[in-house]
Amino acid sequence: MAQFMQTLLMVSVMFLVLGVGLRTTIGQIVAVARQFLLLRGMLANFLIVPLAFYLGMLWLPLSLDVKIGIMIMAAAPIAPMAPPFVGMAKADLAYSVGLMAIVALLSVPLTPLILSLALPEGTGGLTVDPWSIVKILLTAQLIPLCGGIAIRRVRPAWADQLLKFVPRIGQIGLLISVGFILWEQVEQISAIRAFEHSIILAMVVASLLIGDLTLIGETVGRRRSLAIVTAIRNVPLAFLIANTSFPGTTVASVVLIFSVFSMLLSVIYGKLTIGRRGKEAGS
Repeated sequence: MAQFMQTLLMVSVMFLVLGVGLRTTIGQIVAVARQFLLLRGMLANFLIVPLAFYLGMLWLPLSLDVKIGIMIMAAAPIAPMAPPFVGMAKADLAYSVGLMAIVALLSVPLTPLILSLALPEGTGGLTVDPWSIVKILLTAQLIPLCGGIAIRRVRPAWADQLLKFVPRIGQIGLLISVGFILWEQVEQISAIRAFEHSIILAMVVASLLIGDLTLIGETVGRRRSLAIVTAIRNVPLAFLIANTSFPGTTVASVVLIFSVFSMLLSVIYGKLTIGRRGKEAGS
């Protein structure tokens, strides 16, 4: 059942990312890549968030598994399902897709490096297989994203037709897989203290704020976009690391709690900031 749920999660993410690609053109990504804003987004995800989380782990009285789970999330930036949340928030989708594509490449060397530097002592010999990270990034992000962009470029009419059902399939699959994982790990989740739940929630809020403030002075749409993609970390990659390096622990449960909090808060954040923009435009 666990293997089936992981497969369902992976396929659902592939459909979500395919939907993002079907909405995106090469010109949009190139335009983002030429901007200094891209560097600010990478700094937020590969430097500021991991550093902030690491400093928090040094001082907060958390169990070792919770610290490891939080740091894995810090080292795995921008989930492939993040751009659809950006779209729901009516933020800058092209910026989020361009950033996601480049971060997907940089994650291969940087995620293992961040983990080796940031994990607390006594984690028992971290073993992260770079090729496994490459495979999950290729399968879940780059291949469906490039496929969708190619279809949009060559057959725009096909892209419009596929958009009628491809994102919905991904959304339904994601809800089912997360629901089953929650049900399967209810005992592990209940073993995590309420205080630790609150810290995980605070880390998600911190990620939103870091993404938002990193682009201070830019448009509301771009600030909202970076805030959401910074908060929604790469859950499939994090699950891979947790399950292969720390089996039989509550590390995977921490990853799950973080991912659920990040998706819920990103939706709330998006709705609140959309309302704020509407009020500012009307004033």
